[in-house]
Amino acid sequence: MKYASILIFSVLAVTAYPAFAGTAEVRDVARLNNCTPKKIEVYEQSLGSEARTIYRVTCNMPKATNDTAKGADSLLVSCRDSLCQLIRPVAEEKK
Repeated sequence: MKYASILIFSVLAVTAYPAFAGTAEVRDVARLNNCTPKKIEVYEQSLGSEARTIYRVTCNMPKATNDTAKGADSLLVSCRDSLCQLIRPVAEEKK
């Protein structure tokens, strides 16, 4: 029993966990960058000691008219632990 508990503890100690920032932190970063979030989704996630999650935040944008150029309507936000920061704005991919 003693060795089983040691084995379980060692497995849990080396298990890789993702970054634990939530959508509240991501939403705050988006709002600070003039983006009212419409949709937040995980774009990329890495595990390990340098765990990081990248979120794609789709913004509520005003309707564009034909004479205005369509720009970026999403943001990429990177979170490590509970600290999030803006990576860059991106344009939505139309299919």
